[in-house]
Amino acid sequence: MRIVRIVALLVFALSNCNDAFGIDTVPSLNSSQYIGRWYQVYADGAVVLTFERHAVCVTADYTLRKDGKIGVVNSERLYTETGEGKNITGYVYLTDPKQPGKLTVHLQGTPADLPYWVVKLGPASFGEQNLYQYSIVTDNQQFQLYVLARDVDTFKSQYDEEVKSWLADHGFTKSYNKPVPILQNKNCLYPKPRVSPYQTLMEFLSQ
Repeated sequence: MRIVRIVALLVFALSNCNDAFGIDTVPSLNSSQYIGRWYQVYADGAVVLTFERHAVCVTADYTLRKDGKIGVVNSERLYTETGEGKNITGYVYLTDPKQPGKLTVHLQGTPADLPYWVVKLGPASFGEQNLYQYSIVTDNQQFQLYVLARDVDTFKSQYDEEVKSWLADHGFTKSYNKPVPILQNKNCLYPKPRVSPYQTLMEFLSQ
């Protein structure tokens, strides 16, 4: 846990530097098409050696909160598909409505809120709700990388090459930020989709 806090502080320090890489974020993002279950198919070295060390079968469950934020529950197994389960909760929020892709994430136990920049979205064609097929998330220094998919098999067959090509063209080629595959398969013991426990102040007071 100590190394995670140190890395989080490092990411926070980097995030307060100038936007050296200048990567563009998505021009629009529909929250109702972003919520739901995601499967993490790639991270980068900076992530898998710190925040997600020994993690497999990583998922993210996003829900809309009454205060406009997006509730987050990130889950993983350690070492094997049926290994010890871990999760962390939090929320994502928008700081500038004119830049809908430049979000900020607050996670339980981390010392500072961090940039959550959505830099590419897949087509909004998943399921009856027309959810985004995939999402590429980084920070303002491209130090961290997360590639999320709605369905692992669909992603591998239809979008994997497209995403890897895009990442290579946009600077995710360094030792610390090039994509590292995350184990996802039929043997993964996934948790049931969960709702973030964070509440609005009025919800808490009404209990």
